[in-house]
Amino acid sequence: MNYLRGFLMFCFLLLSSDILTAQSLIVNRYFNSGTGDGTGDVVELVVITDKLDIRKWFIKDHGNGTAAVGGRLDEGGAKIRFNDIPLWSNLRSGTVIVLRRLTATQAQTFVSDADASDYIIDLSINDSNYFTDLLGNAFNVTPHEAVMVRADVTDITPTMTLTEKNAILNGANKAVHALAYGDFMTTALNSWNNIRSPKAIFSNGTISTNYVGNGTIGMVSLTNPNQPNYTTPLTKSTPLITGLPNYWIQESALTANMPYGIEVYRSTTDYSFNGGPTRKMNAYMVVVDPKFVDFKPTHSVINKTASAFVNDEPGTVLAVMNAGFFQAQQNPPQSNNSFSMLRYQGVTPAHNIGSLTRSFNGSNTSYFPTRAAFGLAPNLLPDVAWVYNISGVVYSYSTPSPNLINTAPQPQPTSTGGVIWNNVTAVGGAPMLIKNGNVNVTDAEELIVIDNTSARARSAIGYTADGKIIMLVAEGGNSGVSDGLNLVELANYMKDIGCVGAINLDGGSSSTLRVNNQQMIRPSSGGNEQPMPGVILIKAKN
Repeated sequence: MNYLRGFLMFCFLLLSSDILTAQSLIVNRYFNSGTGDGTGDVVELVVITDKLDIRKWFIKDHGNGTAAVGGRLDEGGAKIRFNDIPLWSNLRSGTVIVLRRLTATQAQTFVSDADASDYIIDLSINDSNYFTDLLGNAFNVTPHEAVMVRADVTDITPTMTLTEKNAILNGANKAVHALAYGDFMTTALNSWNNIRSPKAIFSNGTISTNYVGNGTIGMVSLTNPNQPNYTTPLTKSTPLITGLPNYWIQESALTANMPYGIEVYRSTTDYSFNGGPTRKMNAYMVVVDPKFVDFKPTHSVINKTASAFVNDEPGTVLAVMNAGFFQAQQNPPQSNNSFSMLRYQGVTPAHNIGSLTRSFNGSNTSYFPTRAAFGLAPNLLPDVAWVYNISGVVYSYSTPSPNLINTAPQPQPTSTGGVIWNNVTAVGGAPMLIKNGNVNVTDAEELIVIDNTSARARSAIGYTADGKIIMLVAEGGNSGVSDGLNLVELANYMKDIGCVGAINLDGGSSSTLRVNNQQMIRPSSGGNEQPMPGVILIKAKN
């Protein structure tokens, strides 16, 4: 299976059990070298919870799916404990742990990587500096296999009875995560059923005679990798996005101490669309993979600057960008009045504005626009849509309600013609910029007037065909440095990046971006950040 299919399948299995955020460490994948004694096998783990302590935890292979005896989980296979050392005491979210079973020749030239500062730990599972072999059995990934991580922390002592030892070795309630392949479910049914942790199994039918030993099973699937040269795909040497115009330059120093799943690019190259005016540019783009870092639209009842949002947020904030529109108050305290949707993990403290007053035939008239929103589905796939809130339920529509200034308003949207928009995390704005891969700027229908045809600071959010989130801020109002863009230019700027869907967020003096809490652009309001009720935070997963 290819990378995307394998990943989405894995995410579906996790999310369908409602346990994605609950897991602290997952068995990401494993590689069976096909050798009889397990040399050349590789297991890859991914840390999900920040500041994770796995000292005295252990990893277990279940040895060819040997039938369970009395519900025992540990027939056959090896049990390898993580030593009680500082390396395992404070792991950051996004860290990838690669464990190799090496041959004697490979061990002579292998260089251990116990420096977690780059979010990669790469070690021999035979290395007693980091691991303790509890059973004396060879770690050997097989065609009928389950690999499990367990959080047992009790030491086995020589004075323990066999029953006491088995209680430690076999305690199903301490399992953290398991990944299985082939017919393990049927060959070792009791073992599989007694694993109480979240678990995923691939191809639970009978192993065929065409089984290829050199296979990689799990979230990411490779084709017969050369084990001595194996590298995890979750490494910063593999870019999140490819095919960018050459004027985008990666600012790798900004993300050097961040987990896999976030990259920052900058462009200072002049931009002109379709023979139009040339714009001086200072623009930043943050590329996010929501599977590895947390995409968190965030709301405050009191308007705050982006830096204040960062300082008030628990956990590790990697980046912050302004969200949608709001009403600015002149005198503090600035009470919240958000005009754009903010939703995080199903909680929606703010919706897109439901009605607007515009002049029609000389009198003030109510209009009900369907405005744009960007969201993530439960499987973390992004989407953009024209949406409307009806009694707390958000509906999406295939086309925007065709309102126009100086024209009689359209009826207020209803559920008829719409579908419930089930995205669990979302941010609203206006107008739509790109829909279904095509530039589709619907500012007229969305009744949004924001210097639409003038160059100014702009913020936008979109996504690529493979599900990467693109957050873009173009500096404006800084003569001789950066002019900004108009809406049509912004839409095409995003399309050039590879966005297949995108919406406009608040711009002008609201446009702001901070990475590592460092200001990336000069806000057009004299360099000072505008207080606002909502932002988008990118965080290390907790």
